[in-house]
Amino acid sequence: MAHIVKILEGFSFIPRKELTLLEALEQENVDMEYQCREGFCGSCQVTLVDGEVTYTTDPIAFIPEGKILTCCCQLNSDVTIEIPGGCKMKKHDL
Repeated sequence: MAHIVKILEGFSFIPRKELTLLEALEQENVDMEYQCREGFCGSCQVTLVDGEVTYTTDPIAFIPEGKILTCCCQLNSDVTIEIPGGCKMKKHDL
């Protein structure tokens, strides 16, 4: 079953279910902070406002309550997230 990602102060979309949340956000051209993509650094952290996720690998980074690491989780339900600094889109060169 497909789930919906809603970004506060942004938009909603339906990602492919095999993607991590970070990969899904990148496919939608959302400008995200990240470094390791493996749950070590914690830089891809967002606030999980509503919904459930499952970690594909156990993250090493400290994750404060209410936060998730987008690089190593997939959706278990429709989710609402808040991205630090708000939802910004990647700029493309013409």
